[in-house]
Amino acid sequence: MKGGQDWSRVEEERFEVVAVTLFGKIVVARYPTLEQAEWSARKMCDEAERNPRGYVQYLARPARGPARE
Repeated sequence: MKGGQDWSRVEEERFEVVAVTLFGKIVVARYPTLEQAEWSARKMCDEAERNPRGYVQYLARPARGPARE
């Protein structure tokens, strides 16, 4: 690659959506941007209100560690 920008870190997952339950927190998705994580969390909250399954709330937060593969 000559000149230009380094795109190697573009797809790095830096934010995660967390399901907060009565028993703790569960990471359900990871996204490269905060906006994508917040949008997904809002959609999941709307779905949880229609079909409650024990999840209290979905939150977007900075990722705590590297994504596991």
